[in-house]
Amino acid sequence: MRDLFLIILIVISCITFSLYGAERKVLLIGIDGLRSDVAFKANTPNLKYLANNGYGTYNSWHQDITISGPSWSSILCGVYHDKHGVLDNTFNGACYKEYPMINTLGKWINPNLKFGMYMEWDKLAYQCKQLQWDELIQGKLGRTGRTQREGTQWLKQTDLDFCFIYLGAADCIGHISGFSLNNPFYVHAVERIDKAIGSFIEAINSRPNYENEDWLILLTTDHGGYLFSHGGLSVSERQLVWIAYSDRIKKVKVQTVDCGNMNDACNPFTSKDYRSCPVQVDIVATALDHLLYSENEDLYSCSNCNIEGRSWLNEMGLSNNRTNDTYIALNGSGLRGRK
Repeated sequence: MRDLFLIILIVISCITFSLYGAERKVLLIGIDGLRSDVAFKANTPNLKYLANNGYGTYNSWHQDITISGPSWSSILCGVYHDKHGVLDNTFNGACYKEYPMINTLGKWINPNLKFGMYMEWDKLAYQCKQLQWDELIQGKLGRTGRTQREGTQWLKQTDLDFCFIYLGAADCIGHISGFSLNNPFYVHAVERIDKAIGSFIEAINSRPNYENEDWLILLTTDHGGYLFSHGGLSVSERQLVWIAYSDRIKKVKVQTVDCGNMNDACNPFTSKDYRSCPVQVDIVATALDHLLYSENEDLYSCSNCNIEGRSWLNEMGLSNNRTNDTYIALNGSGLRGRK
């Protein structure tokens, strides 16, 4: 019995060493104009795999302007429009120097981190080109097949620490023919995007050094849609998908309540200290908490950061506490168990 106990201790020690020697990386998948109910009800096996085996919800809530410019700014900066300054898709008034994107925030704490994106939307690509991302690949808006091919190859080979892939076809089709579960063109666009997600997952899984890497996959959207547009406060525009997945993650379907909107006096805004679910501005904090690990305390003490989001690593069972991580490692199958 004593020998068995020693063997178990050795195994746990090896797993713990492996986890903390692993290279931490993040993939953010951003789907423009994805209605949450369509993501849930359509034929989306890859998205559902991440949701069912990860941490997240189909019922996150938009707390700000349901337009792409301000929404992606919130997702990438970790603050709302009253700070990042973006009100629409012109990006006029952007305050990215005062409230920078994740790449600048991360490099303030660890200058060796590298950030990149595959971006279909030219307007957001133009903004990001001015902001010193380490790599920016310009795709073509709505060309999911091209993004799938080029994004998959990119993920297989890149040495970046943070990769962001943007897919815009759902929003394009929604504006043309309607954001609706009853619109076969919109549903098809979402299902085609899901196939791309599957390729991205397989690309990560096939990386030569995958066994020595610790990937966190984050997936969200900028807004939903109503009829042929968005920008309002309806449920179908504000209800969002927010999913996190890792080999070590604790499977949790988050129970949520509407956390309000800063532009709706009838539905007061809920701050990060009182929210029951992850929201858009939490992407930055969660991603950097994972990447920075030993320096994660600096993320909140850094006077330059000013982020309004919070990290959900603890709730995911991905706390930077060694005991929690060892438990998850011994009890999760992760991407390696995916068929």
